[in-house]
Amino acid sequence: MRTIELEINWLFYVISLSLIWLSHTAFSTFGIPASLLQIVTMLLLLSVLTTLAFSLTGKRFLHIDKVGVSYSCFGKTHYIHAEHIKSIKLRSFGVLSIPEVYLDNGTVKRFLSWKMTREELNKADTILH
Repeated sequence: MRTIELEINWLFYVISLSLIWLSHTAFSTFGIPASLLQIVTMLLLLSVLTTLAFSLTGKRFLHIDKVGVSYSCFGKTHYIHAEHIKSIKLRSFGVLSIPEVYLDNGTVKRFLSWKMTREELNKADTILH
């Protein structure tokens, strides 16, 4: 069985960490209490770094194969069966591209922290359909 294992989207993490730093710097000029600002910044930083650590250790993943899409979220593995997948597309937000899975019930699953190339997108379409 052919499986496409997507890579970590390093650009997403760089942008996330940069936005955390930028927002901390910007909001510190508004007179927000330092303790509140530090708590919010630390929580955001901890959540981003935790997801990155889980991705690096293989506890977070995104796989596409003949059966469908499997991914982990909050320690639990989720499955999207191929018969429910309408299409998979790449959505571009400036320099950041993210895979989106469109389902037959109209919902869209976005995977921000995973990188997909056009070649992998073509392989996924071939495998799933």
